[in-house]
Amino acid sequence: MLTDTLRALSAYQSGQEKDAEASPPEGCGEAAEGLIRVRTAPPGRVTALEVDPRLLRLDLATLTGHIMAAVNDAMADLQGATAPTAGPIDLGDLGRQLTEIQQGAARQFSTFLTGLADAQDRLSRRDG
Repeated sequence: MLTDTLRALSAYQSGQEKDAEASPPEGCGEAAEGLIRVRTAPPGRVTALEVDPRLLRLDLATLTGHIMAAVNDAMADLQGATAPTAGPIDLGDLGRQLTEIQQGAARQFSTFLTGLADAQDRLSRRDG
């Protein structure tokens, strides 16, 4: 059972290492019919912002509104890309296995101590 538990933990850790080695997630968003494009990366950084020069004729409030929409779209995309896909991890079974291991170890230790006490008794009777 301990071997199975260690194997499961190793597989879980290996999966985390593979995830860490993969390319970092990226969010992409756009606004103004694709004339503004934004890319984002964790932990919420804008890594690229492209504004088509035709939009520079817009008033500042409209332009910043489009930029904010593209950034928010990219951030939402990034959040979707970084959300755990497997759902919450249930460690209940692992906890039950560890409890069984603990109880089994306590039983084995008790048996070992009983065996030592019996051996000591026999040696005492033989010597004395």
